[in-house]
Amino acid sequence: MKLRVRLLSATMAFIVVASLLGLLLVHSVRASEIRQVDQQLETFLPASRVAGNAKAPAHPSGSTPPVFNTNHYSAIYLAIITNGTRRVLSTPLGTKHASPELPTKNTTSLHHAAIVTVASTTGSLSWRAILVTLPHVHSEVLVAASLNQVDATMRFLQLSLLLTGIIILAALTTAGIWITRLGLRPIAEVTDVAEAIVEGDRTRRVAGGQRGTEAGRLALAFNVMLDEQQTLEARLRQFIADASHELRTPVSVILGITELWRRGELRNGYQRDEAIHRIGVSGTQMGRLVEDLLLLARLDEGRPLENQPVDLGRVIRDVVADVVTTDPTRNIVLDAPYSVIVQGDEASLRQVAVNLVSNAIRHTSHDADVRVRVFERGDETVLEVKDSGPGMTHEDAARAFDRFWQADSSRSRAGAGLGLAIVRGIVDAHNGAVAFASDVATGTRVSVTIPRQGNSRQALSATSIDQQRRLS
Repeated sequence: MKLRVRLLSATMAFIVVASLLGLLLVHSVRASEIRQVDQQLETFLPASRVAGNAKAPAHPSGSTPPVFNTNHYSAIYLAIITNGTRRVLSTPLGTKHASPELPTKNTTSLHHAAIVTVASTTGSLSWRAILVTLPHVHSEVLVAASLNQVDATMRFLQLSLLLTGIIILAALTTAGIWITRLGLRPIAEVTDVAEAIVEGDRTRRVAGGQRGTEAGRLALAFNVMLDEQQTLEARLRQFIADASHELRTPVSVILGITELWRRGELRNGYQRDEAIHRIGVSGTQMGRLVEDLLLLARLDEGRPLENQPVDLGRVIRDVVADVVTTDPTRNIVLDAPYSVIVQGDEASLRQVAVNLVSNAIRHTSHDADVRVRVFERGDETVLEVKDSGPGMTHEDAARAFDRFWQADSSRSRAGAGLGLAIVRGIVDAHNGAVAFASDVATGTRVSVTIPRQGNSRQALSATSIDQQRRLS
């Protein structure tokens, strides 16, 4: 059932219940008013002991009709009926001398009075009346009270209830229109946009509702979700294109060498050895790329890493020593404590250090300095790699952690552009943070912050890499 139909059904149910309650209220008030009138009538019924000072003429039978003091009965109609002749003793004020009709039922016992509602002999006035038979005097006493005040009260109450109902109905109608416009219409628009997107129109967006309302927040959240989804899809397409680009070269090399082998153009041993070497290099490049992609996929899935104490100082010394062994001409300065313990996965943290130091070596000239620092700050350990080579522009630095992105658009440099993306993924998995700062004039600095465990502070002074190698 649609929400609009539910609101309409609830409104109709409310109107029906309110109407029934109004009718019940009118009936209850009228019954209460008539009950008070009846009690007033019962008070004025003639009793066996009749008081008064106005004497009636003698009855033919010798008996004397009852005598009433009419001074106290200004609100009561009182008449004695003898042989069909009505002698009015009292008429209420405001009745314009109207008289009630005779009730069809007589009352012979004052203990069981039959009070009924009768019409007026003239006009539209109603009465509550009782006709009492006096057998000893062969007369009847008609006692009645006008319902003029009761009818006026009922008319006022009904008019008040009618006006209240109209006001409530107008308020409900206004609220329904307001809710439909601010609440249901944006929801319907969200539904229309969702259906349009399913059909292929991914440019549709929900028109912004009023800010601060639930519908406006829903529209904003829906648009943000669509924008994020579109961005993710664009990144995925770019990711696939970049991965295909990185794999195209080694695959082309392997296919080309295979085609040369099939044609028999690799005749001598040198050509065959060179072909096998190139196949090995291309295979290694492809394997490294696939491993990096698998690692990023595992990090994106949030797979848990090992969580154990790791001596980050020893890891950094090993990584720097390996780099110096492969490139002994580079000037690398290490400034780190002898031992600093962090909580995490040793293999992953080693890869972070390798990627950072390798990037610094790969993207700087041989005369540029590379400084590696490890220091403790509060409950955190900071790994900082800084070089004095040519840095990046602010636009390039903003994309440094994008996958398959390189500042060199020609892709002439080694690597697939996944190093910093892997660093960020691993650091995030360790509940750490990565800071990247680069300037064309001063170089690049990458800082990795990892929560640590332990308080070991046996620090080494800043030394050249040759001194560091001797200490290790």
